[in-house]
Amino acid sequence: MVLTTVEPGRDYIIHAVTGEGEVRLHLEGLGFVPGAKLKVVARNGENLIVNVKGSRVAVDGRLAKNVIV
Repeated sequence: MVLTTVEPGRDYIIHAVTGEGEVRLHLEGLGFVPGAKLKVVARNGENLIVNVKGSRVAVDGRLAKNVIV
């Protein structure tokens, strides 16, 4: 399932990161790598605040659609 569809407060494991070039590299630099655990802390539409690899990260819906959990 895509990150934009998950429920806040639950733990998930990242299975894949899609996207081309800089988008994928940007997500990986933020800690969105396969095998990493994440938890959605808050949601505002498709925009999310996520705990990933010990950091709290804000991700817009456009980027979040590239993270498969």
